[in-house]
Amino acid sequence: MTLSLAVAGKGGTGKTTFSALVIRALKEAGVRGILAVDADPNSNLAEALGVDAGKALADIREEGSSPEGSPQSGIGRARAIDDELQRAITEAEGFDLITMGRSEGPRCYCYVNNLLRKSLDSLTGSYEAIVIDNEAGMEHLSRRTTNNIDFLVTVMNPTMPSFRAVKRVLELSRELPVEIAERTVLVSRTRPEEAPEEVLRGLAELDARRLPDIPQDDAVEQAGAAGENVFALPEDSPALVAVRQLIDTLRNPSK
Repeated sequence: MTLSLAVAGKGGTGKTTFSALVIRALKEAGVRGILAVDADPNSNLAEALGVDAGKALADIREEGSSPEGSPQSGIGRARAIDDELQRAITEAEGFDLITMGRSEGPRCYCYVNNLLRKSLDSLTGSYEAIVIDNEAGMEHLSRRTTNNIDFLVTVMNPTMPSFRAVKRVLELSRELPVEIAERTVLVSRTRPEEAPEEVLRGLAELDARRLPDIPQDDAVEQAGAAGENVFALPEDSPALVAVRQLIDTLRNPSK
C-alpha cells in the first residue's frame, strides 16, 4: 500500500527541508521505493536531497503542447510523453525524484496534462511512498497532475502570518479535485517559549489534525547555509529525530 504525503505552506517555513527530512526518515525506516516530487515552481527539493533536479515536467509539457514538438498521432504523442517522463526521473540511492517545474504559460495544456497525469498515475503505483513538496497555491494538485493524497501536511512557523497562510491552504484544499484522506498542520522551528496566544487559539480552532511540532534545529540552519543536504545532518539532529517519530506515527497509526 502506497503512503502519500503532500506538503504545503508559505515559503520560508521550512516545508522543503521537512519534505527532504521525511524522505530521509522513510529511507532509514526501510521503505523501499520512495518517489519525491518537487511541485514548487521555486524548485529546491533536489538541492535539499543532494541530487540533480533533472528535466522538469514543465519542459516536457511545453514541448508536448507545441506543434513543432508534438508527435502527429495520439498514440505516438502518448508514448513520447511517457518516454520523456521516464527520462526525467532522477534516480538516487533509496529514492527517485521528479521535478514539476514552472507554472503554465498561455497555451492550451489540457491534452498533454492528461497524458502526463496518466503516466504519473502509472508510475506512482510502483512506489511504497510518495512525498510531494508543493507551493502554497498547490497548482499541480489543483490541476490533478498527481495521485490522491493520504496526508496533506501544512507547514507553518509559530507566527500569525504563517498561520493565516496555512488556514488559506487548508481552505483551498477543500476545493481541489483530489481526494485527501486527512488534513494536518505542522508547526516548524518551534522554540521552548510558547507561540503567541493568538496563534495557539487559531490552531485549536482549525479543522485539521495538529501533528507534533518540529523544533528549531541549529544543525539544519548551518547545513542550509553551507549548501549541504539533509543526509549530512547528524543522527541526533533534533529536527530529524522529530520527523522520524512523526513518520513512524503516520505509518503506524495504532501505536
